[in-house]
Amino acid sequence: MIKEFWKKLTSKRQSNKALTRKEQVLAELDRGAGTARQLSDRMGLKLSIVRPQLSALHNKGLIRDTNIDAGAEGVWEVVKDA
Repeated sequence: MIKEFWKKLTSKRQSNKALTRKEQVLAELDRGAGTARQLSDRMGLKLSIVRPQLSALHNKGLIRDTNIDAGAEGVWEVVKDA
C-alpha cells in the first residue's frame, strides 16, 4: 500500500497534476520531519487543515511519530521502509 501511494505521488509530481492535501503534507514531510505547526508554517496552510491530514496519513501507516520531544506536539516523519 505504501509503495502504491508513493508511486502515485511521484507520477503526479512528474506530470504537474494537482496533489491532494494528504499528498501535499506527505511531500512536505518527505523534505524533512516536523510537527503539525512546523508543517503548517512551511506549507502556508492553517493548522486546522494540516492536523487532520497527519492523522489520516498516520492511520494509513504512511507516517510515524519520531518520539522526539517537541513539547506538546509530536514530530512526524515519512515511513519509507514498508
